[in-house]
Amino acid sequence: MGRKLSKIYTPYSSLFFILLLILLGIFSTCTANEITSSPQRPVKVIDGDSLEIGTIRIRLMGIDAPEYIQQCKNKKGKKYPCGIASKNHLKKLTDNADITCKIHKKDQYERNLCTCYKGDININAEMVRSGYAIPYLESPYKKEKEEAQQNKRGLWSGRFMQPRLFRRLQEQEIF
Repeated sequence: MGRKLSKIYTPYSSLFFILLLILLGIFSTCTANEITSSPQRPVKVIDGDSLEIGTIRIRLMGIDAPEYIQQCKNKKGKKYPCGIASKNHLKKLTDNADITCKIHKKDQYERNLCTCYKGDININAEMVRSGYAIPYLESPYKKEKEEAQQNKRGLWSGRFMQPRLFRRLQEQEIF
C-alpha cells in the first residue's frame, strides 16, 4: 500500500482529458471560424445588418442596411421607416432557423464580420437581393443589387439615402 493514489490514476487522467477534448469538439457550437445558433444560443436581430447569436455580436459583411431610425420614401413619395422594414426582413429570414455565420474578421467595434447562412442560403446576399440592404464598399453583392434595382424591390421601389451618408449626417448633427 505504499503507492500514491495519484500514480494509480495518472494513465487514466490523460485518457479522460483526451475524451473530454473530443466531446467538446463534437458538441461545440462555436469554432474559431464559425458561429452557429442553437436553442441555447438563439439569433437576435439588432437591425438590418447586425445580429447576435447568444452574446456574440455579428455584422453582416459586405452589406449596408438602413439605420433603425432611418426613413425612406415609397414609390408614392410617402415616408416610411425603412430601417425597421430592413430589420423585420432580416428577422423573417432568420426566425426559427439554424443560422451559421462564417467569421472573416472583427470590425472597429469588436463585432465579428461574417457571412451568415440559413442552410445553403447566403443571408447577406438575400438581404441585398430583396432590396433591404445595399452592397457596402467593395462587396461581392453587386449582381444582387442590380437584380433588386431592376425589379424595384425593397428600397429600390422608392427613394432612399445611402445608409453610410445617413450615419455621417447623424454624426454631424450631434456635434
